[in-house]
Amino acid sequence: MDERKIEMSTIRTRFAPSPTGRMHVGNLRTALYEYLIAKHEGGTFILRIEDTDQERLVEGAVDIIYRTILGTGLIHDEGPDKDGGYGPYVQSERQASGIYLEYAKQLVEKGAAYYCFCTKERLATLKTAVGNGEDEEEESKEVKEIIKYDKHCLHLTKEEIAANLASGIPYVIRQNNPSEGSTTFHDAIFGDITVDNEELDDMILIKSDGFPTYNFANVIDDHMMKISHVVRGNEYLSSTPKYTRLYQDFGWEEPVYVHLPLITNEEHKKLSKRSGHSSYEDLLEQGFVSEAIINFVALLGWSSSNNTEIMSLDELIQEFDYTHINKAPAVFDIVKLRWMNGEYLKNME
Repeated sequence: MDERKIEMSTIRTRFAPSPTGRMHVGNLRTALYEYLIAKHEGGTFILRIEDTDQERLVEGAVDIIYRTILGTGLIHDEGPDKDGGYGPYVQSERQASGIYLEYAKQLVEKGAAYYCFCTKERLATLKTAVGNGEDEEEESKEVKEIIKYDKHCLHLTKEEIAANLASGIPYVIRQNNPSEGSTTFHDAIFGDITVDNEELDDMILIKSDGFPTYNFANVIDDHMMKISHVVRGNEYLSSTPKYTRLYQDFGWEEPVYVHLPLITNEEHKKLSKRSGHSSYEDLLEQGFVSEAIINFVALLGWSSSNNTEIMSLDELIQEFDYTHINKAPAVFDIVKLRWMNGEYLKNME
Protein backbone atom coordinates (compact mmCIF):
# COMPACT_ATOMS: atom_id res chain seq x y z
CA MET A 1 0.00 0.00 0.00
CA ASP A 2 1.25 3.49 -0.84
CA GLU A 3 2.73 5.22 2.20
CA ARG A 4 3.82 8.42 0.43
CA LYS A 5 4.24 11.57 2.46
CA ILE A 6 2.14 14.59 1.58
CA GLU A 7 4.14 17.20 -0.31
CA MET A 8 2.93 20.38 1.36
CA SER A 9 4.31 22.50 -1.49
CA THR A 10 1.45 21.15 -3.63
CA ILE A 11 -1.89 22.60 -2.52
CA ARG A 12 -4.68 20.03 -2.71
CA THR A 13 -7.99 20.70 -0.99
CA ARG A 14 -11.16 18.66 -0.97
CA PHE A 15 -14.85 19.31 -0.54
CA ALA A 16 -16.26 16.11 0.93
CA PRO A 17 -20.02 16.40 1.45
CA SER A 18 -22.35 13.65 2.60
CA PRO A 19 -25.39 13.26 0.30
CA THR A 20 -28.00 13.86 2.99
CA GLY A 21 -30.14 16.64 1.49
CA ARG A 22 -29.91 20.32 0.62
CA MET A 23 -26.54 22.04 1.00
CA HIS A 24 -26.36 24.00 4.25
CA VAL A 25 -24.78 27.44 4.13
CA GLY A 26 -22.03 26.15 6.42
CA ASN A 27 -21.15 23.39 3.96
CA LEU A 28 -21.23 25.89 1.10
CA ARG A 29 -18.78 28.12 2.97
CA THR A 30 -16.49 25.12 3.55
CA ALA A 31 -16.59 24.30 -0.17
CA LEU A 32 -15.93 27.94 -1.10
CA TYR A 33 -12.97 28.32 1.26
CA GLU A 34 -11.47 25.01 0.11
CA TYR A 35 -11.86 26.20 -3.49
CA LEU A 36 -10.33 29.62 -2.78
CA ILE A 37 -7.35 28.18 -0.87
CA ALA A 38 -6.56 25.89 -3.80
CA LYS A 39 -7.12 28.42 -6.57
CA HIS A 40 -5.27 31.25 -4.79
CA GLU A 41 -2.15 29.08 -4.87
CA GLY A 42 -2.75 27.45 -8.26
CA GLY A 43 -3.59 24.17 -6.56
CA THR A 44 -6.14 21.40 -7.08
CA PHE A 45 -9.73 21.35 -5.78
CA ILE A 46 -11.21 17.87 -5.30
CA LEU A 47 -14.79 16.64 -4.86
CA ARG A 48 -15.19 13.51 -2.74
CA ILE A 49 -18.56 12.01 -1.86
CA GLU A 50 -18.69 10.70 1.72
CA ASP A 51 -21.51 8.17 1.79
CA THR A 52 -20.32 5.72 4.45
CA ASP A 53 -23.22 6.56 6.79
CA GLN A 54 -25.73 4.53 4.82
CA GLU A 55 -28.67 5.29 7.13
CA ARG A 56 -28.51 9.05 6.46
CA LEU A 57 -28.32 8.92 2.66
CA VAL A 58 -31.05 10.81 0.80
CA GLU A 59 -32.02 9.87 -2.74
CA GLY A 60 -31.18 12.64 -5.18
CA ALA A 61 -28.77 14.39 -2.79
CA VAL A 62 -25.74 13.65 -4.98
CA ASP A 63 -27.50 15.50 -7.82
CA ILE A 64 -28.00 18.46 -5.46
CA ILE A 65 -24.26 18.52 -4.78
CA TYR A 66 -23.44 18.64 -8.50
CA ARG A 67 -26.11 21.28 -9.20
CA THR A 68 -24.73 23.45 -6.41
CA ILE A 69 -21.16 23.13 -7.66
CA LEU A 70 -22.21 24.08 -11.19
CA GLY A 71 -24.48 26.89 -10.03
CA THR A 72 -21.85 28.50 -7.82
CA GLY A 73 -18.91 28.09 -10.19
CA LEU A 74 -16.92 26.08 -7.65
CA ILE A 75 -15.87 23.61 -10.31
CA HIS A 76 -13.72 20.73 -9.09
CA ASP A 77 -10.54 19.56 -10.82
CA GLU A 78 -10.89 15.96 -9.64
CA GLY A 79 -13.89 13.95 -8.53
CA PRO A 80 -16.20 11.04 -9.37
CA ASP A 81 -16.64 12.44 -12.88
CA LYS A 82 -13.04 13.69 -13.29
CA ASP A 83 -10.44 11.07 -12.44
CA GLY A 84 -7.15 12.62 -11.39
CA GLY A 85 -5.43 9.38 -10.49
CA TYR A 86 -6.49 9.29 -6.83
CA GLY A 87 -9.90 7.64 -7.19
CA PRO A 88 -12.37 6.27 -6.53
CA TYR A 89 -13.79 9.55 -5.24
CA VAL A 90 -16.86 7.97 -3.62
CA GLN A 91 -16.23 6.46 -0.19
CA SER A 92 -18.59 3.50 -0.61
CA GLU A 93 -16.63 2.52 -3.73
CA ARG A 94 -13.38 2.88 -1.81
CA GLN A 95 -14.82 0.81 1.03
CA ALA A 96 -15.70 -2.00 -1.38
CA SER A 97 -12.00 -2.38 -2.19
CA GLY A 98 -11.25 -3.10 1.48
CA ILE A 99 -8.75 -0.28 2.01
CA TYR A 100 -10.22 0.98 5.29
CA LEU A 101 -10.22 -2.45 6.94
CA GLU A 102 -6.70 -3.04 5.67
CA TYR A 103 -5.44 0.18 7.27
CA ALA A 104 -7.34 -0.54 10.50
CA LYS A 105 -5.68 -3.96 10.72
CA GLN A 106 -2.30 -2.25 10.33
CA LEU A 107 -3.10 -0.27 13.47
CA VAL A 108 -4.20 -3.43 15.29
CA GLU A 109 -0.84 -5.02 14.48
CA LYS A 110 0.93 -1.95 15.89
CA GLY A 111 -1.16 -1.98 19.07
CA ALA A 112 -2.71 1.35 18.08
CA ALA A 113 -6.17 -0.22 17.63
CA TYR A 114 -8.02 -3.31 18.84
CA TYR A 115 -11.06 -5.50 18.20
CA CYS A 116 -14.07 -4.80 20.40
CA PHE A 117 -16.83 -7.40 20.76
CA CYS A 118 -18.92 -5.60 23.39
CA THR A 119 -22.69 -5.86 22.99
CA LYS A 120 -25.05 -2.90 22.89
CA GLU A 121 -26.28 -3.97 26.31
CA ARG A 122 -22.79 -3.75 27.83
CA LEU A 123 -22.10 -0.41 26.16
CA ALA A 124 -25.37 0.93 27.57
CA THR A 125 -24.01 0.40 31.09
CA LEU A 126 -21.20 2.85 30.30
CA LYS A 127 -23.52 5.75 29.47
CA THR A 128 -23.00 9.03 31.29
CA ALA A 129 -25.47 11.91 31.29
CA VAL A 130 -23.87 15.20 30.32
CA GLY A 131 -25.48 18.65 30.59
CA ASN A 132 -24.57 21.80 28.69
CA GLY A 133 -23.41 23.83 31.67
CA GLU A 134 -24.51 24.85 35.16
CA ASP A 135 -25.03 28.46 34.16
CA GLU A 136 -27.79 27.65 31.67
CA GLU A 137 -31.41 28.42 32.47
CA GLU A 138 -33.28 25.32 33.57
CA GLU A 139 -35.66 25.20 30.59
CA SER A 140 -32.82 25.56 28.06
CA LYS A 141 -30.60 22.87 29.52
CA GLU A 142 -29.85 19.97 27.23
CA VAL A 143 -28.87 16.60 28.62
CA LYS A 144 -27.34 13.98 26.40
CA GLU A 145 -25.89 10.58 27.08
CA ILE A 146 -22.35 9.76 26.03
CA ILE A 147 -20.44 6.50 26.15
CA LYS A 148 -16.77 6.63 27.07
CA TYR A 149 -15.43 3.17 26.38
CA ASP A 150 -13.53 1.50 29.23
CA LYS A 151 -11.01 -0.48 27.09
CA HIS A 152 -12.59 -3.76 28.21
CA CYS A 153 -11.71 -5.61 24.98
CA LEU A 154 -8.17 -4.23 24.85
CA HIS A 155 -7.24 -6.88 27.40
CA LEU A 156 -8.50 -9.90 25.43
CA THR A 157 -5.84 -12.47 24.60
CA LYS A 158 -4.92 -13.30 21.01
CA GLU A 159 -6.61 -16.67 21.48
CA GLU A 160 -9.86 -15.06 22.69
CA ILE A 161 -9.84 -12.63 19.77
CA ALA A 162 -9.20 -15.40 17.25
CA ALA A 163 -11.98 -17.53 18.74
CA ASN A 164 -14.47 -14.64 18.64
CA LEU A 165 -13.61 -13.85 15.02
CA ALA A 166 -13.87 -17.52 14.04
CA SER A 167 -17.28 -17.72 15.74
CA GLY A 168 -18.55 -14.77 13.72
CA ILE A 169 -19.23 -12.60 16.75
CA PRO A 170 -19.95 -9.01 15.59
CA TYR A 171 -17.12 -6.60 16.27
CA VAL A 172 -15.88 -3.08 15.76
CA ILE A 173 -12.27 -1.90 15.61
CA ARG A 174 -11.41 0.86 18.08
CA GLN A 175 -8.57 3.33 18.25
CA ASN A 176 -6.29 2.67 21.24
CA ASN A 177 -5.68 6.12 22.69
CA PRO A 178 -3.28 6.56 25.62
CA SER A 179 -4.79 7.50 28.98
CA GLU A 180 -1.74 9.46 30.12
CA GLY A 181 0.11 12.46 28.70
CA SER A 182 -1.30 14.93 26.18
CA THR A 183 -1.76 15.46 22.45
CA THR A 184 -1.10 18.77 20.70
CA PHE A 185 -2.16 19.85 17.23
CA HIS A 186 -1.91 23.14 15.34
CA ASP A 187 -4.79 24.94 13.68
CA ALA A 188 -4.21 27.84 11.28
CA ILE A 189 -6.95 29.90 12.96
CA PHE A 190 -6.94 28.79 16.61
CA GLY A 191 -3.20 28.10 17.02
CA ASP A 192 -1.76 25.27 19.11
CA ILE A 193 -4.31 23.26 21.08
CA THR A 194 -3.32 20.69 23.71
CA VAL A 195 -5.70 18.07 25.10
CA ASP A 196 -5.12 15.65 27.98
CA ASN A 197 -5.15 12.12 26.59
CA GLU A 198 -7.42 10.92 29.40
CA GLU A 199 -10.17 12.95 27.70
CA LEU A 200 -9.84 10.98 24.45
CA ASP A 201 -12.29 8.17 23.87
CA ASP A 202 -11.25 5.05 21.97
CA MET A 203 -13.33 5.99 18.95
CA ILE A 204 -14.61 3.34 16.57
CA LEU A 205 -12.67 3.10 13.30
CA ILE A 206 -14.52 0.22 11.62
CA LYS A 207 -18.21 -0.30 12.41
CA SER A 208 -19.90 -3.68 12.83
CA ASP A 209 -21.29 -3.42 9.27
CA GLY A 210 -17.73 -3.26 7.93
CA PHE A 211 -17.96 0.41 6.96
CA PRO A 212 -15.44 2.91 8.32
CA THR A 213 -16.56 5.72 10.57
CA TYR A 214 -16.59 9.24 9.18
CA ASN A 215 -13.46 10.24 11.11
CA PHE A 216 -11.37 7.23 10.12
CA ALA A 217 -12.30 7.33 6.43
CA ASN A 218 -11.44 11.03 6.41
CA VAL A 219 -7.89 10.43 7.59
CA ILE A 220 -7.26 7.53 5.20
CA ASP A 221 -8.71 9.31 2.17
CA ASP A 222 -7.02 12.63 2.91
CA HIS A 223 -3.65 10.88 3.13
CA MET A 224 -4.14 8.76 0.01
CA MET A 225 -5.38 11.77 -1.98
CA LYS A 226 -2.46 13.93 -0.71
CA ILE A 227 -4.79 16.56 0.76
CA SER A 228 -2.69 19.47 2.05
CA HIS A 229 -5.36 21.63 3.74
CA VAL A 230 -8.45 20.42 5.61
CA VAL A 231 -11.17 23.04 6.10
CA ARG A 232 -14.11 22.30 8.40
CA GLY A 233 -16.31 23.80 11.11
CA ASN A 234 -14.84 24.40 14.55
CA GLU A 235 -17.19 21.79 16.01
CA TYR A 236 -14.53 19.32 14.81
CA LEU A 237 -11.82 20.86 17.00
CA SER A 238 -12.69 18.47 19.83
CA SER A 239 -12.16 15.38 17.66
CA THR A 240 -8.98 16.61 15.97
CA PRO A 241 -6.62 15.13 18.64
CA LYS A 242 -7.92 11.69 17.60
CA TYR A 243 -7.06 12.53 13.98
CA THR A 244 -3.61 13.67 15.13
CA ARG A 245 -3.00 10.38 16.92
CA LEU A 246 -4.02 8.43 13.82
CA TYR A 247 -1.55 10.38 11.70
CA GLN A 248 1.14 9.78 14.32
CA ASP A 249 0.36 6.06 14.56
CA PHE A 250 0.64 5.69 10.78
CA GLY A 251 3.74 7.89 10.61
CA TRP A 252 2.05 10.29 8.18
CA GLU A 253 2.36 14.05 7.89
CA GLU A 254 -0.74 15.93 9.00
CA PRO A 255 -2.47 18.39 6.68
CA VAL A 256 -2.91 22.05 7.59
CA TYR A 257 -6.09 22.36 9.68
CA VAL A 258 -8.36 25.35 9.11
CA HIS A 259 -11.31 25.28 11.51
CA LEU A 260 -14.02 27.81 10.69
CA PRO A 261 -16.12 29.86 13.13
CA LEU A 262 -19.74 29.00 13.79
CA ILE A 263 -22.41 30.67 11.63
CA THR A 264 -25.24 32.09 13.75
CA ASN A 265 -28.52 33.84 13.09
CA GLU A 266 -29.24 37.41 14.19
CA GLU A 267 -30.07 36.12 17.70
CA HIS A 268 -26.58 34.59 17.87
CA LYS A 269 -27.91 31.05 17.85
CA LYS A 270 -26.67 28.37 15.47
CA LEU A 271 -28.16 28.81 12.00
CA SER A 272 -30.76 26.06 11.63
CA LYS A 273 -33.10 24.78 8.94
CA ARG A 274 -35.98 26.48 10.76
CA SER A 275 -34.54 29.89 9.81
CA GLY A 276 -35.79 29.39 6.25
CA HIS A 277 -32.50 30.49 4.69
CA SER A 278 -30.02 27.90 5.91
CA SER A 279 -29.41 26.22 2.55
CA TYR A 280 -28.22 27.35 -0.87
CA GLU A 281 -31.48 26.12 -2.43
CA ASP A 282 -33.56 28.07 0.13
CA LEU A 283 -31.78 31.26 -0.88
CA LEU A 284 -32.20 30.64 -4.62
CA GLU A 285 -35.92 30.03 -4.09
CA GLN A 286 -36.16 33.37 -2.27
CA GLY A 287 -34.77 35.21 -5.30
CA PHE A 288 -31.13 35.62 -4.35
CA VAL A 289 -28.72 35.24 -7.26
CA SER A 290 -25.87 32.76 -7.02
CA GLU A 291 -23.12 35.39 -7.38
CA ALA A 292 -24.49 37.38 -4.44
CA ILE A 293 -24.83 34.25 -2.30
CA ILE A 294 -21.20 33.26 -2.93
CA ASN A 295 -19.97 36.80 -2.26
CA PHE A 296 -21.98 36.95 0.98
CA VAL A 297 -20.91 33.50 2.19
CA ALA A 298 -17.24 34.37 1.56
CA LEU A 299 -17.58 37.18 4.12
CA LEU A 300 -19.01 34.92 6.85
CA GLY A 301 -15.86 34.90 8.95
CA TRP A 302 -13.41 36.55 6.53
CA SER A 303 -12.82 40.00 5.05
CA SER A 304 -10.51 41.32 2.35
CA SER A 305 -7.40 43.32 3.22
CA ASN A 306 -9.03 46.53 1.96
CA ASN A 307 -12.51 45.68 3.33
CA THR A 308 -14.06 45.54 -0.15
CA GLU A 309 -17.47 43.89 0.08
CA ILE A 310 -18.60 43.35 -3.52
CA MET A 311 -16.25 40.80 -5.08
CA SER A 312 -16.58 38.38 -7.98
CA LEU A 313 -15.33 34.82 -7.64
CA ASP A 314 -12.16 35.73 -9.56
CA GLU A 315 -11.56 38.67 -7.22
CA LEU A 316 -12.11 36.43 -4.20
CA ILE A 317 -9.50 34.02 -5.56
CA GLN A 318 -6.99 36.88 -5.79
CA GLU A 319 -7.78 38.31 -2.36
CA PHE A 320 -8.41 35.25 -0.21
CA ASP A 321 -5.97 34.59 2.64
CA TYR A 322 -7.19 31.89 5.00
CA THR A 323 -4.91 33.10 7.82
CA HIS A 324 -7.22 36.14 8.10
CA ILE A 325 -10.29 34.06 8.96
CA ASN A 326 -11.82 35.18 12.27
CA LYS A 327 -12.28 33.02 15.36
CA ALA A 328 -15.48 34.77 16.42
CA PRO A 329 -18.87 33.43 15.24
CA ALA A 330 -20.12 34.89 11.95
CA VAL A 331 -23.63 36.34 11.92
CA PHE A 332 -25.86 35.52 8.94
CA ASP A 333 -27.27 39.00 8.34
CA ILE A 334 -30.17 38.59 5.91
CA VAL A 335 -30.46 42.39 5.55
CA LYS A 336 -26.87 42.57 4.30
CA LEU A 337 -27.51 39.71 1.87
CA ARG A 338 -30.56 41.55 0.50
CA TRP A 339 -28.45 44.67 -0.02
CA MET A 340 -25.70 42.68 -1.71
CA ASN A 341 -28.23 40.89 -3.92
CA GLY A 342 -29.63 44.28 -4.97
CA GLU A 343 -26.15 45.43 -6.01
CA TYR A 344 -25.71 42.35 -8.21
CA LEU A 345 -29.17 42.73 -9.74
CA LYS A 346 -28.39 46.37 -10.64
CA ASN A 347 -25.19 45.31 -12.37
CA MET A 348 -27.11 42.71 -14.37
CA GLU A 349 -29.54 45.25 -15.80
